[in-house]
Amino acid sequence: MVEHVDVLIVGAVPHELDPLEGWLEERYRRETPWTIVRMGTFGGLRLGLACLGVGKVNAAAGSAVLVERFRPAQIWLVGSAGAYAEGPLMVGDVLVSDTVLLGDEGVWERNGWGSMKALGFPVAEEMGRPVYERFKLTEDAAVQRVAALTPAGLYAVELFASERRWARPVAGDKSTAKGTLTAEDGTAGLRTSTADVFQVAFGPSVTVGMCSGDEWVARQRFARYHAWAEDMEGSAVVQVCRRYGVPVVQCRGISNRAGVRNKRWWRIPDALAHSHAVVGSWLLQMSVSRKEEACDPKPVHGFFHVPQ
Repeated sequence: MVEHVDVLIVGAVPHELDPLEGWLEERYRRETPWTIVRMGTFGGLRLGLACLGVGKVNAAAGSAVLVERFRPAQIWLVGSAGAYAEGPLMVGDVLVSDTVLLGDEGVWERNGWGSMKALGFPVAEEMGRPVYERFKLTEDAAVQRVAALTPAGLYAVELFASERRWARPVAGDKSTAKGTLTAEDGTAGLRTSTADVFQVAFGPSVTVGMCSGDEWVARQRFARYHAWAEDMEGSAVVQVCRRYGVPVVQCRGISNRAGVRNKRWWRIPDALAHSHAVVGSWLLQMSVSRKEEACDPKPVHGFFHVPQ
């Protein structure tokens, strides 16, 4: 039985989604062959929360099962990520991917890495063009919509009802809102946002099979992909959504610097709280749009008008 939802919010592990359950009204659960989906409503929107598991295989298989079962109007992938030191992101910032690169896909030779193009096999096709290494999301209506709702800039987390958070734009610039941590274990200069203010950025992310285990590996990956952060599920979810024609958005809070494995310097709770606040802003504004669209005679699919 197909049960349609407006937004299916997915993550790799439960703690990436648990705080969002407090947003749901009229809560109930649905079992699928892959995972249990927490269902509910918010301001007229039908939502689902689902854990896919860690890594590309779990992400791809789980996404396919859930798309078949729920036919979501959109999928939002949330969670945390490690940012490359050479990029513009700081610990505590939020990255919304406008490009998703396929890390570890292709050929690895002594002289360097090559994409799937070096092997002659595209992994997918979009708009008639083969995809070898990257999915470009900048022209997607879903990404454009959330970019309009939370433009790149500085934000602060605010509670508006019990466990519900939203991201409020704040004035200023990064130089006045950011600090620097120092340490004796090689992480001196690790950049971090303050607890109250963080940056929302739209930029490239890379999905890898093995996260960067030290800073040398992280530098090599940045030089190869020029992504701002790395994750372990993004490209797999995007690839499945592309095949099914489902709009997809990836929103990740930066919990650590890629290659820094000392968890003393990680800020997973802050990273998730900030990414959830951004998602909360989208839901709040989209729920208002849904109420307005209820009086609009034009048919709608999810949040976007479907041409007749």
